[in-house]
Amino acid sequence: MANTEAQPANSPATAIVQAEANQYRMSREGRRQAVILFVGVLSLLVFALWSLITILDGGLDGAEWVSALLMFGILVVSPLVAWTLLEEANAYITVTDEGLRYTTLAGVTLIYPWAELAGFKQPGGRSRIARFFLGDEDKIDTDSSAAALRDDANIEEEESEEEPETLALLVRDEYKGRLESQLPNPVVRFLHLQAHGTALPIYGGLENRGELLTEINSRLNKNE
Repeated sequence: MANTEAQPANSPATAIVQAEANQYRMSREGRRQAVILFVGVLSLLVFALWSLITILDGGLDGAEWVSALLMFGILVVSPLVAWTLLEEANAYITVTDEGLRYTTLAGVTLIYPWAELAGFKQPGGRSRIARFFLGDEDKIDTDSSAAALRDDANIEEEESEEEPETLALLVRDEYKGRLESQLPNPVVRFLHLQAHGTALPIYGGLENRGELLTEINSRLNKNE
């Protein structure tokens, strides 16, 4: 006779379903946009390489120096941008009782304990390029502006057809060194840190991002 007993609530299958429910992956639309941008960056890289070879073959004289430097700059920056897009397309965030786990390609798995999260970076700060030349200027939400920021993000997701901006969830200063130690490969560490620093990126293309922001908001409020 077939076994018709109900499956226990704490069975492995139930645990797997619960674990999957706590994972927030990039949506199909989010991955598609990242891949399209990645292809565009590769096209620009090929164009810059071909142009630089042509310029060097004809000899550097006058304005050719400026063009050669521009093409060289594109060759340097393009791989960094390409990595950032690939990392975004393959990323997902898992919510656990201990904290948030960020996973993406090249074996990158970073643990962000709830107690070490300092809040969202305020909008309107320096761009990534400006931070490279002028230094970081991270400002942490310490009052109700953090909740307002998350509420605005939820509204933006519901009403706008465009993908919301990526939010940066900052960590406390004393945790930054321990976070970097989770990236033993120096090349991967450099690529990840140049893309996001030590902050946890909450991508605009994540599925159910509003639900994730609500969970983060709830956890952060408990730790205040």
